[in-house]
Amino acid sequence: MRTGSGRTAKTVAAVIFTTVLAVTAAACGGSGPDVPRVFGLSSEGPESGVDTALATAQTLDRPLDVINFFEAWAWEQPLDVDVLHKIDDAGVMPAVTWEPWNPQNDPTATEFRPSRIAAGEFDDYIRSWATAAAQFGKPMQIRFGHEMNGTWYPWAVGVGGNTAADFVSAYRHVHDIFMSSGATKVQWVWSFDSSSRRDGALDTAASTYPGDTYVDVIGIDGYNGGAAGEFWQSPQDLFGRAIDMADRVGNGKPVWIYETGSGDTLGDKAQWIRDLFSYLSSTSVRGVLWFDFSKAGEANWLLDSSDDTLQAAKDALTSW
Repeated sequence: MRTGSGRTAKTVAAVIFTTVLAVTAAACGGSGPDVPRVFGLSSEGPESGVDTALATAQTLDRPLDVINFFEAWAWEQPLDVDVLHKIDDAGVMPAVTWEPWNPQNDPTATEFRPSRIAAGEFDDYIRSWATAAAQFGKPMQIRFGHEMNGTWYPWAVGVGGNTAADFVSAYRHVHDIFMSSGATKVQWVWSFDSSSRRDGALDTAASTYPGDTYVDVIGIDGYNGGAAGEFWQSPQDLFGRAIDMADRVGNGKPVWIYETGSGDTLGDKAQWIRDLFSYLSSTSVRGVLWFDFSKAGEANWLLDSSDDTLQAAKDALTSW
């Protein structure tokens, strides 16, 4: 803690230290039953989104372990160390989903394609983030190029001629710059889409695994309801095969559900939330990050989209 004094500050500092230890254990300790379970939220931005996530945690009566936010390379924003400290001061580990793209372009844009990243064209930008992460000096997570087995991001395999080898080279290149810059407390998240409705996509994901040295956490993304509410799946149907693949490929690496959410137009969202945590408790998964967004034109992913879903989340999290 950088503020406060006396017994209160010591108590808060102890809580923060304990939380960080728990998340670090969950990220580095494998998937066994003794590894602490983690819960977090993805927020809409590194400023107001953090406050919103912390407020949601209070409503849930469940402290957060991780807050994840998204940064696109085209924004050319520096890694905001002040925001990292703000999250850390709240007793939460910061995480950044780092997206090499311009969200305004179509998915086939080649501006930040993996082969160009691996060739060093963006090293100055990458190194600026690595230096800032080293200056932060505390545990944080970076999730680079998630859902690379989909079709909706320009870094994905098969989009614009990208290969699995291209993605692996880019991922390793980014990782190595951070390591050489002294950002050794960064935990690296390799994260793919559960692809429960697309044949062959899990094989594509497996082909992009960069190696145990380059991965601290395996993340899986999957949503119930679809962006426009066009389908409904049980948690097991949504994640079962993906979890099996992660366990097989990751050689005991911790497995987290790094993005998930449910719509509420085709079924009972509250019951789905209960079913999700009940099902995951029977698997190797040790972490869940809920995508707590309400995006125009998409399903309402908010965990507290109704009184019933809020109560379901509170009930489910008491045993998570």
